[in-house]
Parts: sequence; C-alpha cells; structure tokens
Amino acid sequence: MIMFTGYLMFLIPALLGAQCILTLVLTKGEICPGQRGRVHKTLPIILAGWLLCVATQPLAVLPLLTLAFFTFKVKTGKTRDAGPIKILMASNMLAAISWLMLIPTMTLPQVGMSFMAIALFGSLLAHLLLTQARTRLQAFHRILPFVGFGSAIASILFMLWQLGRIDEATISGMTTSIIGALVLMLIALLVWAGHLLLSRTVNRWQLLGASALLVLSGSMQLAIF
Repeated sequence: MIMFTGYLMFLIPALLGAQCILTLVLTKGEICPGQRGRVHKTLPIILAGWLLCVATQPLAVLPLLTLAFFTFKVKTGKTRDAGPIKILMASNMLAAISWLMLIPTMTLPQVGMSFMAIALFGSLLAHLLLTQARTRLQAFHRILPFVGFGSAIASILFMLWQLGRIDEATISGMTTSIIGALVLMLIALLVWAGHLLLSRTVNRWQLLGASALLVLSGSMQLAIF
C-alpha cells in the first residue's frame, strides 16, 4: 500500500496536469499545423509515464489505451481538425479518475500535496514538452513557472500540515529529508524560472534540470509521509 501511494502520488498528477495542458494547446492553441504536429509527437512521453503507473495502479491502463489510440490514430498536425477529440477528452477524464482512486489510500495532507502536484509537476512536464516541441506560445513560458511557484507554496503548507500530525521525535529523524526536499524544490523553481529572471530564452536543458531537481525533492517528500 505504501508503494501504491508512493511515487503515484506525484506521477499520476504530473501526467494528468501535463496531458490537460497539452490538450488545451492542441485543441485551442493558435499554432500552425507544423507546431501542432511537433506537440503531438511529445504524447508518447506521456504514454510512457502511464505505462509506469499500470504496474501499481491497474486503472491507469484506461487513460493509457485511450491516449495511445488518439496518439497513433491521428495524423500529426491534424489534431484539431481531424482528430477524435472526444477520445482525447475521455482520456483526460480517465486520468482524473485514476487520480481520484488514490484518494482513499491517502491522508488529507497527502491529498492536498497530490492535488497541488497536478499544477506543480504537471506544469513543469508540460513546459518541458512544449519547449521540446519548439512552440511559439510565449505566454506559456511566462504563465507555467508562476503556476509552479503558487502550487509549490501551497504544497509547502500541506507539508507543514503533515508534519504537525507527527510527533517531535519522529520529525527529528526526518530533518535531513525535510530540509533537502525544501531546498531542492526552491532550486528547482529558480532554475525553472531562470529564463524570466535572466531575460533569456527558455531551453529544454534548463527545464530538464528543473525536472530532475523537482523529482528528487518529491522523492524526499515521500519520506515525510
């Protein structure tokens, strides 16, 4: 059960959040067919994530299969005009259900942390994929880091809530994990927003670094739960 609510607590929300953002870009984004095609080609990365979930969350096979059908059925670049959009929306709903099925196994602070992960981890993953796809949607390069900062602050509050439920003796043994998780999260956010702070163009290596740091922070956060 611990494994069930372990990495899935962050992985499923990350996939759900990223998938919803990519859906918004593919269906509503004012981008040319070439850009839409490049975004479409990033969907197999989301599929790989769902495949990792299936081992411990069998229900994850539903968003996996529906997204796979959509990904390989549609000709890249024609997502909005000729793609089975209802299948993509169904995949998003099934992804949300997969996350909701985790709730009975989690405490309230865990639910809050996992919910914030939809915005925090999901936004960073989507930002990485959009950058990899070389989209010209500049607004996302500004908005997604701010979404990350806001959700990170909320995550810290839920983390403090969780710590308030633990006795002091246990907390003292978690000091390294607590400090490490917070420091890594802060560094990840600064790296993520580096292009805004330095007025530079965002690049995938910057976002890969931020993603790695945030994953390490998430793994240390799991020790608190």
